[in-house]
Amino acid sequence: MIHEVDEVLKGLFGTGVLAGSGIDVSFEAPTRDWAARRNAPVVNAYLYDIREDVARRQRGQEPVRDAQDVVVRRRRPPRWFRLSYL
Repeated sequence: MIHEVDEVLKGLFGTGVLAGSGIDVSFEAPTRDWAARRNAPVVNAYLYDIREDVARRQRGQEPVRDAQDVVVRRRRPPRWFRLSYL
């Protein structure tokens, strides 16, 4: 799922400030090897921290309903996470 967040961010960069500028967007952690491979301008936004957002955590189970609005099973509520990019 993290790759989907990366794609959304890349789309925001590509259609926003960087639109038509020819500047690439990278999500790799910068290392000397990474920097040596770059020969064009690049914006680097790499993920450096993932933490669960415990303030949004829910308890119990949620009902899953079918088309007739009948409860067919129960599932745990989704967990929420904060992704920090640098």
